[in-house]
Amino acid sequence: MRPSETVICGLFGWPVGHSISPEIHNAAFAAAGLDWSYRSFPVRPEELPSAFREFQSRGGRGLNITIPHKVAVIELLDRLEDRARLIGAVNTVLFQDGSASGFNTDGPGFIRAVEEEWGFSFSGKSVVLFGAGGAGRAVAVSAVLEGSRLAITDLDRDRAEGLSGWINREIRPEAAAVFAADTASGERVIAAADLAVDATPLGLDPSDPPAFDPGLLSPAASVVDLVYNPPETPLLRAARRRGLKTLGGLGMLIHQAALSWTIWTGLPAPIEAMRVAALRAMEERRPEEG
Repeated sequence: MRPSETVICGLFGWPVGHSISPEIHNAAFAAAGLDWSYRSFPVRPEELPSAFREFQSRGGRGLNITIPHKVAVIELLDRLEDRARLIGAVNTVLFQDGSASGFNTDGPGFIRAVEEEWGFSFSGKSVVLFGAGGAGRAVAVSAVLEGSRLAITDLDRDRAEGLSGWINREIRPEAAAVFAADTASGERVIAAADLAVDATPLGLDPSDPPAFDPGLLSPAASVVDLVYNPPETPLLRAARRRGLKTLGGLGMLIHQAALSWTIWTGLPAPIEAMRVAALRAMEERRPEEG
């Protein structure tokens, strides 16, 4: 097959230089024997409409969408899957038959990662969520769709209230509530949780404090931090020292990528090849000690 026939996929974001998505997707294309290529495209917010249309006009097959474009891209789509509508954000676009369809694989990627790691069933479980931003919305909507009860806290209480209200109106009445983590009642909410999820940026810097004290959780609870680099954040380290089950964000990253890959190709994703590529990419980008 000539290089001109290579199918192109990519990532739109600003910035995108830190992303390991090209390594993950290109390893999957190679494992499947596909003449496809994935690359990152740094796209400023004001450039999104023109870059999007140009990518489509040149025959691009699929895009991942990351910060700050996950909401703005919706206006450029012809179709929007129901889950993406509920989350209010798109991270995957499929170009097919002259139209652009939007999906959100972040939430399902989170669900699959937790189920794979622990065999965890969300139905009937209590989930506490720290952070109601983009990643938090994806987790919240997907956990409730799976049958969980949800308690949300955010430094911006209005944002937490907005997410809770949206879930209760659009998905299931009284499925989500808001709590203040630094109160006695908030501590009781945390103590009753089966699963605690940190969807805040805390942990990106190894000197960050944990988003909450994992010692408040029951010994049977599990903790997920959506940060994937570093692999063990201060929160996860503190939780592990207390004997709790812990999971970083790499599994979610891999599974959301796998779901995007399948949307574009129509094939089952080679998960293990993607996992190996992700681990290798993280190792190569880890700063040298000393």
